[in-house]
Amino acid sequence: MRLGIQVGASLVRGGYLSLGEALALLHSTPFRGVEVNQAHLTAFGDVEGFARRLSMFSLSLAGVYWGAKFHLREEHEFLLRDFETIRSRVVRLNARSIVIGPPPRFRLFDGDKERYIGAMAELINIMVEKSGDVELGLHNHWGTIIQNEDEINLLMKLTEPRFKLYPDIGHLSVAGINVYDFIERWGGRIGYIHLKDDSSPLKPANDWGEVAGRFKVPGKGSLDIRRILTTLRGRGFNGWVVIEYEDPNSDPIMDLRFFIKYYESNLRDLFES
Repeated sequence: MRLGIQVGASLVRGGYLSLGEALALLHSTPFRGVEVNQAHLTAFGDVEGFARRLSMFSLSLAGVYWGAKFHLREEHEFLLRDFETIRSRVVRLNARSIVIGPPPRFRLFDGDKERYIGAMAELINIMVEKSGDVELGLHNHWGTIIQNEDEINLLMKLTEPRFKLYPDIGHLSVAGINVYDFIERWGGRIGYIHLKDDSSPLKPANDWGEVAGRFKVPGKGSLDIRRILTTLRGRGFNGWVVIEYEDPNSDPIMDLRFFIKYYESNLRDLFES
């Protein structure tokens, strides 16, 4: 397993740090890679500029997060063009993973889930066929059309086996899903994970304010982080473990320092053995 961090959500959120400052802060830490949003790939002028900045701080690109209106068939032609641009940039950066972020939940969705998730699956299957060596995976997210377990199950049923599951552990938990059972069930199709903690596991959240307040840097919440990673390893997982934390009541740099100490004391052997 390799340790990465989602810099946009964890360090750059709210303009706390610039992308360049965040990358510099990660130099000489246990992190080996970063995940960024697709817009960040040209933050330093072009893809080559981004590659040079990563190299400067001995970092790799773990993955690129891409959220779009995948559920609307009228958008598919445009999204396929966007996909080719993102895919080519990922290849040029010697990376492999595109993290598919579902669109926000909307008023009419619950009455016609199958149609919208089916349309999303159609597009994903086309992209998988065009992906070459690049891997695509689903990032579940509270407040989107792929929030609950039945929605995850349906999309994964309708997509090609090459399409992976890139679960966000925190978002599983705030949706009321038993994270440990979920990983046991889906471990063979998991290729990459987002790891954040939850202060109230198994309790479905009611609104975004509650969700944001429950998210913690790994080690500060109530999830058994070591159990999660040990289970994943036992299912053959050897991908990126991407740390993400979005606690609005906590200092991002202090959380980073907390996690590094937590990692050294509790998790390092899982990554080195």
